[in-house]
Amino acid sequence: MKRVALCLPLLLAACGSSPAVPPSVGDLLSAPTALNVGGQVVTLESASASGAGGFGVKVRLNSRDALPALRLDGVFVVSGTDLWKSPLRAAGAQGSAFGRSGAGVQPGETVQIVVRLRDAQGRPLWLRDGETRVGTAP
Repeated sequence: MKRVALCLPLLLAACGSSPAVPPSVGDLLSAPTALNVGGQVVTLESASASGAGGFGVKVRLNSRDALPALRLDGVFVVSGTDLWKSPLRAAGAQGSAFGRSGAGVQPGETVQIVVRLRDAQGRPLWLRDGETRVGTAP
């Protein structure tokens, strides 16, 4: 029994898990613009800006009633066939991300912003905002 207990971590490590496959642009663009979570309809509001200092995104979850237990987990910006992804600094229903290298998008360009959410059980959910224009950052 002692040998099994000592070998268990090695066996589990050997089994491993396959790394998460990043979503494709097509998958992201097919994400819904509204989710029904526990009877509450949740939508996404977003804004982005690009400038000499980099690229930034702000997102906010909206619902007519109290938001269900959801956690913002990541943001994806689709510009044509290009994809920019980032973890989010989140507080409740709002989050933001910033990158110095930028997303390769210019002010005035139209993009789609998609967030990855986690529900109370930790399952991933995807939510997309409608097309939005990139603003100008200072």
